[in-house]
Amino acid sequence: MNAPTWLTTLVATLMVLVATYSLWRLAVARLWERATDYESDILNLAIGVAGAGLVASWAHTLPRSVWTGAFAVGGVYFAVRAYLARSDKARRGRLLAHAACCAIVVYMFLAGVAPTTIKGSTAGQFTMAGEPGMILDQTITFPTIGLIFVVGLCFYAVTVVDRIEPLKVESAASAEPEDLDEGFGSMDGTGGGIGRMLAPRSVEVCRVVIALVLIYAILTKLV
Repeated sequence: MNAPTWLTTLVATLMVLVATYSLWRLAVARLWERATDYESDILNLAIGVAGAGLVASWAHTLPRSVWTGAFAVGGVYFAVRAYLARSDKARRGRLLAHAACCAIVVYMFLAGVAPTTIKGSTAGQFTMAGEPGMILDQTITFPTIGLIFVVGLCFYAVTVVDRIEPLKVESAASAEPEDLDEGFGSMDGTGGGIGRMLAPRSVEVCRVVIALVLIYAILTKLV
């Protein structure tokens, strides 16, 4: 399927925004004396940059082999961390989700998900019999695995959206300790409106965007 140029640009831009926001969180964590989940932010940063290059040619950065190796190492790292944290179900689940995300990105690089040579977007095979000089845009290999990953990403996105709590506007003085964000709260255990707005809801939104973009990139190669 040839995606419209504007849609490709929009999708790639969303990934760049995710990467920029994750980099910003890492940069201001110490400056604002806030605690953040460095593993999640670094992963979102990497996937944002790599994912944009999978969708649009103008967002290409590192060679595919470098990205593949980096996410393979990342997947092993998160899998080991999940095993070590097996007694903590919440943390183990988050680490397993990170490992699975790395595995999906590795598959996408190995399977051939990439911007098409036709319109600069991710697309499936395009050919016309008997047409001389026609550009052939190859589809991905192992499409069944791609479909399985698409289903898994859809389920993950719905799960994340379902657990995002509505933002409650209240003063920092009236906030209870348990109401403060775990992902971007003050290092001294206190927090404020800025901390609650930044995390964990903002990180969850980034995860949903990443899941939807990966779904888009795979499906446009399959359809």
